[in-house]
Amino acid sequence: MCNPRRIRVRATRELAVAWEQEMRRRVVRSGEATGEARVCESLRGSVGAPTLAALPGVFARTPGWEETEDAFRFSFDGGYVAYRPVEAELEIVATVSAAIEAVGEATETVRGEVTGTIAAEGTGMYYDDAWGGRDRTSAQRDAQAAAEAALNMEAEERVRRARSEAGSGAGGEAQEAAAARADAALAAEARAREPELREQAAARLAAVGVMGRNLFHQALADAYRDAVLAYARSRGAEFIRCSETDGVLEIDFELQI
Repeated sequence: MCNPRRIRVRATRELAVAWEQEMRRRVVRSGEATGEARVCESLRGSVGAPTLAALPGVFARTPGWEETEDAFRFSFDGGYVAYRPVEAELEIVATVSAAIEAVGEATETVRGEVTGTIAAEGTGMYYDDAWGGRDRTSAQRDAQAAAEAALNMEAEERVRRARSEAGSGAGGEAQEAAAARADAALAAEARAREPELREQAAARLAAVGVMGRNLFHQALADAYRDAVLAYARSRGAEFIRCSETDGVLEIDFELQI
């Protein structure tokens, strides 16, 4: 057996490979569906104007009452009570909520082409005495095959890189479409659940009404007190005393007539 000899073959190929891939996007949206039931009561016929005028001041200093654009509102588990000064209207609302979820999916096709010249080398080994059947012809054949295999690997790698680079910057349209579908599906799910939730809220309205009226009547009692005290002071009353015992409010003053 003689020393081994090597043959090196360099091969080139003009690359023109068209490719396409599908970008799939999936968006999950979660939220709440809400059903409400409400009752409104006007206070103009049952509460005097001085007391109604005192109510906003009471709400402004009472913890838990928040001023909104047109009302004072107290929220609690299962609903809220709101008083609108302009209309002198009390509103009690029962609410029932449920968690909902929706999914949106969309696809986008990305296409491209890889072109250019690629080159690779392959080697083959043989012996002068053709030991083991390894002669120059077989070495040439092996070197050519190795070069072709390297070309194939390079071509695949270039296409893979092209796909990866295109994929990293693509998919925006699919993402937007999937998000829009998820939003639409979530809104549809909320609408579908509303009738059932409204029925549940209506069933709870009486219990919520008791809580809401209790909260409002506490504020109303303070407004009555403020209105009476304001009247007494405006008339120059003396020895004004105000006390509360077991929920009973007592106001005493002396007024000369």
